[in-house]
Amino acid sequence: MLEKLISVDVSLLNFIRSIINPDSILQVELVKFFADFWVFYVALLLVWLWLFWVYLKKDKPKEKALWLFYSIAFSFLIYVILNLWLPLRPRPETVSAIRPLVDHLPDNSFPSWHAIFAWAAILASFFFCWKKWIIMSLVVVLSLMLVSRIIAWIHYPSDIFVGLIIWFIWSFVIFKLSNKNIFTKYLIPYPIKFAKFFKL
Repeated sequence: MLEKLISVDVSLLNFIRSIINPDSILQVELVKFFADFWVFYVALLLVWLWLFWVYLKKDKPKEKALWLFYSIAFSFLIYVILNLWLPLRPRPETVSAIRPLVDHLPDNSFPSWHAIFAWAAILASFFFCWKKWIIMSLVVVLSLMLVSRIIAWIHYPSDIFVGLIIWFIWSFVIFKLSNKNIFTKYLIPYPIKFAKFFKL
């Protein structure tokens, strides 16, 4: 059964990779761009929104920004813990002669940290009532990122899918913790007070 699933996973990986022509400089550069663009996009989005809310002198939206930050931070913690317990799965580039489009360390492919991060950002923004344009922009950018990382031969489709499931479950945990004292008394108000000290 497991061998069958792995075979389907590899077949799907090859199919998705065939979407682009690796000899096309434009297509390759677009894949490279979208494979890591999320780092800059989400960081710039959070900084811009925070400064915009400083300008409007509103604290409630800052709380939502902090929830998104904590969701992403906790997703990284979950990823590190999983990597200690789950078996190592080599990246596609290490088990084939196909060179990846994006250079990457030959570390563990399963599950995808990028997928866990992507869904952390999307679900956190959904749970904590952000504006629709923020949610949709995250969905578009992060979906492009996930597909690009498969096309780039960095991840198997199942790496992305399992990352989605892991964070979907964990997002509900974060949502349930949103009313706990550690968040309402410490992790949310103190960073806002600290930022205000620096006029931020």
